[in-house]
Amino acid sequence: MGHPKIVLTADRTLMSPYRGISLATFFGCAPAIDPDRPKSDFWYKILRQQVTPKILFDFICNPISHTNGVANYAPYGLRKVEAGLLRDGFKRNEVVVAHPDHIEKFIGPETQVIGTYEMDPLGMGPVTMTFTYGRKQMSYDEYYCRDLHRRIIAAKKKNHSNAKVIAGASGTWQYNYDPAKIEEYGLYAILEGELGGIAPEIDGHAGRFFNYLINGDFENMDPFRKRSDFKVNIKEFKRGEKTLHGRFVNFWDRPELEDIPDIVEPSMHGMVEVMRGCGRGCKFCDVTLRSLRYYSPEKVKKEIEVNLKKGGEKSAWIHSDDIFVYGMDPRITKQMEPNREAIEELFTAIMSTGVEHTNPTHGTLAGAIADEKLLPRVSKIIKAGPGNFIGVQCGFETGSRRLIEKYADRKLAPYKPEEWHWLVKEAVKSLNENYWVPAFTLIMGLDNDETPEDSWETIQLISELEREQPDAMFTATPLTFVPIGLLEKSEFFNIGNEMDPAQLGVMYKTWQHNFKYGIQKFMVKTARNGSVMKGMFNLIARSLGGVPLGAMERYARKRGGEHERVIEKIKVKYW
Repeated sequence: MGHPKIVLTADRTLMSPYRGISLATFFGCAPAIDPDRPKSDFWYKILRQQVTPKILFDFICNPISHTNGVANYAPYGLRKVEAGLLRDGFKRNEVVVAHPDHIEKFIGPETQVIGTYEMDPLGMGPVTMTFTYGRKQMSYDEYYCRDLHRRIIAAKKKNHSNAKVIAGASGTWQYNYDPAKIEEYGLYAILEGELGGIAPEIDGHAGRFFNYLINGDFENMDPFRKRSDFKVNIKEFKRGEKTLHGRFVNFWDRPELEDIPDIVEPSMHGMVEVMRGCGRGCKFCDVTLRSLRYYSPEKVKKEIEVNLKKGGEKSAWIHSDDIFVYGMDPRITKQMEPNREAIEELFTAIMSTGVEHTNPTHGTLAGAIADEKLLPRVSKIIKAGPGNFIGVQCGFETGSRRLIEKYADRKLAPYKPEEWHWLVKEAVKSLNENYWVPAFTLIMGLDNDETPEDSWETIQLISELEREQPDAMFTATPLTFVPIGLLEKSEFFNIGNEMDPAQLGVMYKTWQHNFKYGIQKFMVKTARNGSVMKGMFNLIARSLGGVPLGAMERYARKRGGEHERVIEKIKVKYW
């Protein structure tokens, strides 16, 4: 039996069901290795260089099932590329989505392209940069991406393969900041969008794109010579005495909705896409640079049915960049009021497939409450209730009215920046009343423009929420600012060296809230798994949840002075 022409795959952190615990999908951002841990350190004697014990990570990040090495589930974006290739003339035996632990089976002399789907390959994503103190430690995202590429290199050598390895998906911008990995991983090319942070939409023209790869059309080194849909740029990077190079393929063609293929095999977590783009215009986000488009309810249903029939999924995870924008025409809806009828029609169609549970990935707080009838009606359609909580990720970003107005004023539409604190409180109340639990993300060091006053405003807002709504259900995760979107020319916020006392206070307060309120009060209720797994997750979370607080207190004592006073002030005034 020959080997397939095209092998698609992703690393373990992207190919795990995480035992049905939705919040655990962020676990790949956890630190894996501390290369600078001194041998005299207490933890070195127990874990060596491990930070989060690998045995614990591998247990929670359990591998997906496979059939003779073929992945039974895969990231949604990878399934889109696979579907595009099959639609565009490649045969089933020429394309395989391989399980990362069995990649060696599929790489041989006939293999021409190996495509790796990468979301956070070098651990530079906002969550990861926070958890690893600005990449001073190696995250599990980076650890397992490195492991995958080492396996590919070994398999190519063993099986005498000259296949071209190309990295794609929304994390490829990171190779611009650590180009040595291009050579280390043997990457023929890195696929980028028109602006590096935007995930290129090759699914609409997958066959043409991979034929270019196979035929050698990307050997072109002239960055000014364009085809109708790509540009090749050989970038040069100076790193001390060494000069490094990388081939970057920039792709910007926007496929029409009818050109975007429907998945033909099951996606991870039962995820399906309902829209692309956002339209809110936040300067720190690359999603807003994408054209706003919506899938029809019929198209969404077709993909859910693939996950139901072939994957045995009982739930549908609905990917959107802001679910409350679905169906809205921003050209005529200047204040971003939701199109309630379109959203209701969408979720009615989703539930008609027979799924037992559904939840959107992202939504804005303003959109959630701009129409007072929206949440109650949608919640009724999707059967939200005490035994069926709906999780949604929302951008809290900052408590600072100044920063919100400067960087994300349309995120609040139809409300105004001066109403930000009221908006957050009212949205949490309304979401919780309808059995929705927001998972907030904050940005630390936003555009390196955050002052101590901005940070204290964030701490104050979270504290007020706790006091005024003691039964409120929400989590808050601080993210490190990374230069993407309209701010791609800015500098990283160097959390490892530049975190001031007030920013440490934000980290401390958010984790204190997550431990005291989230882990101990409600988080386990939202896990969609059996009682045994719920109990085990609860035990692990309660046992380890306080560890970050202790680590931050030790960090503050080490820094002394104002850092210690900030921690004490939070304990006294904002606990």
